[in-house]
Amino acid sequence: MEEVLGVLELENMQCEVCGEKTFQEREGYYYCVECGMQKDQIRAVDLTADENFNETAPGKYASRTIRQPKKDAPKEKDNDITSWEFYNYVLRGFLQELLNMGAKPELKLMTLQVWAAYMSRMEVAFFRNNEMGLPKLNVRALHRDARILYNRKRLKVKRGKRTRASGDANDDRAKFRLWNKTKRDLDASRFTKMGVPSESEGEHSLRLQWSLHARRTLKRHMPLKHLDKHSQDSKSSMGCHDLRPMVKTLKHFDRNMFCLNLTKLYVVLGIALNMVEDDIQLTDLLRFIDEEHLTKRYLLNYLPENVAAKGKALFKEMEFGNHRDKCTYKALRLNIGYMSGYINLSEFQKPNLHSLAERYILELGLPPRLVKYVGSLIDLYPPSFFNAMGPHMYPRFEARTMAYILYAMKLLFGLDDVKEQLISESAAKINEHLVEAGGDEAPLLFVFTEWMQFVEIRKVIVSHYNQSFANRFGVATQIGRQVDDILAKERKEKEQGYNYDEMQGTPAMQRQHENLTHIIETMLKEHFGESSQKSADKDHIEFQPSLTPAHSYFQRILLYASQSDGAHMSLRIPDCMHVNHAQRDLDPFVMETEKLSHYLSQLSLNLRVEEVACQEDIQEVGIYRPLQHIRSDKREFRANTDIKTETWLGELKRKEKRPDFKFFQPTGTYGARYLNSLTKHYKKREGLEANNPYWEITKTPSYMLKVNDKEVLLDTLSSLQTFEEGSMDPLKVPLDLPRRHLERSQISEEAEKNKEDKRTEDTSEGPRSSDELLLRVSNFDCWLLHGYNSHIRESDKRELRQFFPCSFRWLLETCAATIGVSWDVLYEQLLILEVMFHHSIGDWSNHRELLCIQHKNQRKDIRTLARTYKEFW
Repeated sequence: MEEVLGVLELENMQCEVCGEKTFQEREGYYYCVECGMQKDQIRAVDLTADENFNETAPGKYASRTIRQPKKDAPKEKDNDITSWEFYNYVLRGFLQELLNMGAKPELKLMTLQVWAAYMSRMEVAFFRNNEMGLPKLNVRALHRDARILYNRKRLKVKRGKRTRASGDANDDRAKFRLWNKTKRDLDASRFTKMGVPSESEGEHSLRLQWSLHARRTLKRHMPLKHLDKHSQDSKSSMGCHDLRPMVKTLKHFDRNMFCLNLTKLYVVLGIALNMVEDDIQLTDLLRFIDEEHLTKRYLLNYLPENVAAKGKALFKEMEFGNHRDKCTYKALRLNIGYMSGYINLSEFQKPNLHSLAERYILELGLPPRLVKYVGSLIDLYPPSFFNAMGPHMYPRFEARTMAYILYAMKLLFGLDDVKEQLISESAAKINEHLVEAGGDEAPLLFVFTEWMQFVEIRKVIVSHYNQSFANRFGVATQIGRQVDDILAKERKEKEQGYNYDEMQGTPAMQRQHENLTHIIETMLKEHFGESSQKSADKDHIEFQPSLTPAHSYFQRILLYASQSDGAHMSLRIPDCMHVNHAQRDLDPFVMETEKLSHYLSQLSLNLRVEEVACQEDIQEVGIYRPLQHIRSDKREFRANTDIKTETWLGELKRKEKRPDFKFFQPTGTYGARYLNSLTKHYKKREGLEANNPYWEITKTPSYMLKVNDKEVLLDTLSSLQTFEEGSMDPLKVPLDLPRRHLERSQISEEAEKNKEDKRTEDTSEGPRSSDELLLRVSNFDCWLLHGYNSHIRESDKRELRQFFPCSFRWLLETCAATIGVSWDVLYEQLLILEVMFHHSIGDWSNHRELLCIQHKNQRKDIRTLARTYKEFW
């Protein structure tokens, strides 16, 4: 009788020679049906039940296939990488993305230097006094690193197992299962070859090495002798302490510095970009992260294939679920300060503020003439970006540059809801006459209100095609568009080959995943958007990374609308959006009216320029000062249940509530005795500096100017009286009074002589003849609302925001969203400029060499405010 051979077909196991998945059983071993190669990983075991167990018939034969551990299992450990090696690959991938976006080539070497310095301080690499030659662990070390480097086993938490309630201790079923398990273990032990050491003999664990900072931190939780016992405990048998302490028990610096995550990579890139003086600033890096050009969504593409094959398991051991993919401006700037001090970095490099201002002006769609005007303000007294908080705190370069632009717009248009309206109405009327006379080629004036409308509509149009842009500017979009953005990112993630574990699943699992994905997408479309068929036909624009997103994205949309496919766009672009406000003329608003008056004279039109004063109501509010929150005493409060409603309301009315945010008038003055001491101290300091042979100091002369038959002392003039009227450069001889008291309604010198007698008439009247056009401009004076922003809270911000005029509030929030910061950060930088230009510079004749607080100023509140903001200049 022929022997019946058992045939076994396995899907996840194949022959090493020919790849066949069908095997035949012969004498307990399995052989390939194609080439006859023996399979060592599986073997058939004979099981015979005893007569004591009645589960099967006595003497019944049964066969079972067991698997032998693979021989190449130890080789899988070669693919395991530590967390530092993992972030090395990711940092290299992020760096390549920035280079593709146009970063400088020197960024690669600088990033390597910063990363090497951080690894050296962490005692991972590039450090001395390492006996074993292995990286040391920090206080927030991963269990994966301890297992790979030191062969340390993780402490297994024993969970309570469910036990079946059985009154009989001699249960036949339990005995039979125990006997079966014992026999399988004995049969499997026969496969162990002689001479191969066991796991306990072959793999010796090493003693854990802790970095210097980690030992200092862990010393607060346990003695060092006890820490050494934990370091030698390779099997994690000691359950008194975990490998690392809990996050809430660590200090703020330890939590942010020793925890290696994606934020540290962003910090390294931010420092490197500043060191090489790249055009990509810190706020631009944050925007690239927000737009998911630098994200953890495609991290596996940066890893080798053998490492990326363990996608989900790798991310789980890296504890990616505990870290955020995106970070805020405040958190990233704080971490940059921590790391720069940790690696002993030199001072930060100040970027080119002129080129940065030019880029922001292009992004806002303002005329290029504003670049020269802002540049003159920057060169008036260049900022030093000295920070009293410490040398390693990252300065706010972007916010300060945008504050210069905001300050210039405040000087040119007032931004008090009245001044800019009058200026815009007069400019719009002149544009109407220019269009009628000269056509489309006429040099039109810049109209502030039309530009506001242009910027606001541009936000809506770009937000319709870019969800991250909409979130940054707070523009509400359709939910269907938001769903499309999410699904598009998911599809792109799958195209990049993100989920390797799904490809390793069975075909049934893959079909089940595809069906669930299709069902979820269909439900989202039906409830929040249109159908999948309409979504495929809908217009979609893919934007490339840009340093001027609003300008570049909008130009990309206009180009798409001008093509033949633009007829199917779901959004119609108004005709007013085709106007380029950057080509409008801004020269007349900085008192350069020669070209405009000459052009109008050729059209037989006269130009009359009238200066508009700023509203003074805002300055009467005073200086604001937020009060620090005082914590109440911890005491027991008992409720009075017998109190009546009227009595309770009466007690509430009698209680005096302390205001959290208040305004006060700067009426405080110094006493005569204190003023004398300040004067003596100032003279004493001048005497010490004069006696120093290495210090040359000359006394500033006091000029007496004769203006309008009146002698004026130079030291008594304010800062706004020292600007040149045409270009806003420092004057050699300052003005006696602010320019709002001077009239400039002349076209030429001859016309000026003819109209000298008529200057004293009311300037609020309209044009005196049909051939005369009125242009209202600013008197280069602005309203001031100063205060302290150091301890301001969210409730204080809401209260302060109510005092801003609507036009200034809109421009402040728009400029802040353009660079990706909150409006209070930008307003604080504006306060530094205004306080410095209006209160702090005491001697303008020597302003380029010396910046001083007016020591003889008796206004105590103003002097204190100026001293506070001088520390951040």
